[in-house]
Amino acid sequence: MVKNKRYIIIPTYKEAENLRELLPILRKYNVIIVDDNSQDGTEEICRKFRNVKLIIREKKLGLASAVLTGIRSIREKDASVVVTDADFEHDYNSIGRIFDLLSRYDFVEGVKKGKRLPSRGLISHLGTVFVKTLVPESKWLKDPMSGFFGFRLKSVNVERIKPIGYKIMLEVFMNLKKGSKKTHFPYPYGYRKHGKSKLSLLVMLQFVWQVLRLNNYRLALFLSIGIFGIFFNEFLLYEFYFFMPLIYALVYAIVISTLVNFLMNHYITFKARSPFSSSLAKFIGVTAASGVINLVVAYSLSFFMLYLLANFVGILIAFLFKYVFSEGYVWRTDNH
Repeated sequence: MVKNKRYIIIPTYKEAENLRELLPILRKYNVIIVDDNSQDGTEEICRKFRNVKLIIREKKLGLASAVLTGIRSIREKDASVVVTDADFEHDYNSIGRIFDLLSRYDFVEGVKKGKRLPSRGLISHLGTVFVKTLVPESKWLKDPMSGFFGFRLKSVNVERIKPIGYKIMLEVFMNLKKGSKKTHFPYPYGYRKHGKSKLSLLVMLQFVWQVLRLNNYRLALFLSIGIFGIFFNEFLLYEFYFFMPLIYALVYAIVISTLVNFLMNHYITFKARSPFSSSLAKFIGVTAASGVINLVVAYSLSFFMLYLLANFVGILIAFLFKYVFSEGYVWRTDNH
């Protein structure tokens, strides 16, 4: 290996043709290749380079866990690390600049610039919106789908990283130590030279699961509390209607169930991450707005479909509206 503390981690599977062209470019760095038992000649190629450490795993376990394996193999805790792919989509000429930035920053995010294939661009954009909506702590990132980034090893709580799927940068970013200095680095995005993209339906599902976990399952909790609120509202209405007029029973049921819904979300879902009084006022406003959305959507769609289905669509859209604004407005966080 090269006698410096600059490491490049490259997860690979069936990338021998690309490695044959890539590794000569990276001779001045310590390169760690973590391969998921490709059996395509990767081992023979890596043996030709003294600066390359090859780690072969017996099974295909995915990109994120491969990067973590590479990180854990580094003994110098003050090392600087750049993570990239072997497919030539990233700008390898920028690696030296990223290492230079890591002398002043703890984390460097590679941000793609330039044209992309329309389908990949759309997937990336939707993924970015999904991440930033459910994980507001990630809003500092310009390109949370990026696989090209650098970090100081000592600035990351490596033991807290729980990799799944392909988007490891998001995990590293979420586990930066408090006070870490961060910066963005734009680079020209290229096209794969050899082989096929690893993007698949399974990878997309793993990404969704990863985001839900980083979301601490707030979306699921919010939905569960919402369903509970519906039944609780019905129970209160049933009880109150025994001894008061229907209009009063409806008002009391709505007010009490809304307050209970707020309290449960405030202390369970969002763990009181913003002041009680301001959150309550905002929650009431968002709840009222979601009710109007439900009404407008359901009534409008009832002209084109069964009214029960129209109401269900209205409820779904109103729920999404309510959650998005609860996450980003009612209980907004400015972390990271």
